[in-house]
Amino acid sequence: MGFNFYSNSFSNISKGFAKGLFIVGLLLIGFGILVWIFKEVLALIAAAIFMAIGAVCCFNAIKIFIISWKSGKNNDNDGRSDNVKIHIE
Repeated sequence: MGFNFYSNSFSNISKGFAKGLFIVGLLLIGFGILVWIFKEVLALIAAAIFMAIGAVCCFNAIKIFIISWKSGKNNDNDGRSDNVKIHIE
């Protein structure tokens, strides 16, 4: 005589994981069908995103080059500081 009601936490966790995995699988299948149908549109959108991200990366690199050039330009005294005094006895 067995009862169908039991509290197994591993069973509940695995059921929840299976539900989530099933939903993710359906979403991926749907996205794959959309990519297959709208190849040209999605390719243009992806190209635009990559070009925008590339432009932002180049802009940030130029800013870093300018900042490093300015900081190197101010360092004309060979790494010595004016407020350091060396005492020789």
